Amino acid sequence: MKKAGILHDGRTAQRSGAPAKCSSPRHLRSPRAALAVTILLTAFISSALARAQGVGYLVPAPATDSVQADPEYGCDTPALPVISLGVPSKYRQDDPRRATLDESANETYSKAVQPLREYGKTLAKIANAYVKSNPKNPAAAACGLTWLNHWAAAEAMTDMRSQQASLNQGQAVAGFALAYLQIRNAPALAKEQKKRVEDWLKVLGRQVAASMDKNRGTSGKNNHRYWNGLSAIAAGVATGDKWLIDWGADSARIGISQIAPDGTLPLELKRAQRARDYHTFATEPLIAIAELAHTQGIDLYAENKHALARLVSRVVESFGDPSFFEKITGSKQEPYPGDGSVPGYRIAWLEIYQSRFPSPKNEALLATKRPVASSGIGGDMTLLFHDKD
Repeated sequence: MKKAGILHDGRTAQRSGAPAKCSSPRHLRSPRAALAVTILLTAFISSALARAQGVGYLVPAPATDSVQADPEYGCDTPALPVISLGVPSKYRQDDPRRATLDESANETYSKAVQPLREYGKTLAKIANAYVKSNPKNPAAAACGLTWLNHWAAAEAMTDMRSQQASLNQGQAVAGFALAYLQIRNAPALAKEQKKRVEDWLKVLGRQVAASMDKNRGTSGKNNHRYWNGLSAIAAGVATGDKWLIDWGADSARIGISQIAPDGTLPLELKRAQRARDYHTFATEPLIAIAELAHTQGIDLYAENKHALARLVSRVVESFGDPSFFEKITGSKQEPYPGDGSVPGYRIAWLEIYQSRFPSPKNEALLATKRPVASSGIGGDMTLLFHDKD
């Protein structure tokens, strides 16, 4: 069981490298006061860690006595593979900010990508079902592998015929690879299917990197790059491809290096009335990359003076009060649908961050929305990073 939290925080490790000088108030210098402080601190740490338990992305193989003897899972027939994709942008081409939807183009776009989205959602649910099972249900894992193998055998998502299609590939591959990471260590999975899936993920990862390496415009440095980076590093971790891992981590660094002292991303500020939304959208792959990179011994959380902490703080603050983004962009931010609060699927990444850097404020927000899930980053993040119940 992974216990990610302040004991594994890169910042804490740096601070513990040298003795800190501090002067305590006199009323805290007595043995009794010091003991009280120690007890309170221990209680906080224990509470934080208890709250932040989860298996994470790298789900280990179960013990032999923790596997169902007669596993069953209602596995539906895999969806038809999407092999080729050639979709237009959903935004008006006369808007340089790409902030105004073209209703006709958006309808065409949504119809074209719907099968891809549905496949990703179903795949995440199957993988999550395996993780959630206790004792483990290898039939659920086998179902997930069947779905992945079906698309791998058809070389799905390898023929991208427009820039927008490549961007969709850049997001979708992450979901495929992160679902595979959850089930790959399940017992008795077909080895030939696993190899086919891993070969396919590696091909897709390389395509994602190659398409973005050709992108010299803004898209090569904004949220598009981060999503492609997540797909690359997820495929890299799933297949043991170090080049993909490094390319994905470097993609996140492109974003992390841009995070300003006020926690903003300059290229996402350009989205005018969608600036808040695109900051949230960009934060999602950056946090997921940082977490995957951490499993590979790369500490992106600490880079650029812990820039991700600034970004997270700015974004979380904006959920309840968008005035900062309205002032800095000069545009009223688009409201959230429904009751006006941020939807749970938009803050699924916060569960990852909370597992590593516990915060009462973030916990209070998550507590009102759990379980939070996003198929693009592996499905149910509460399951993976908060607890297994």
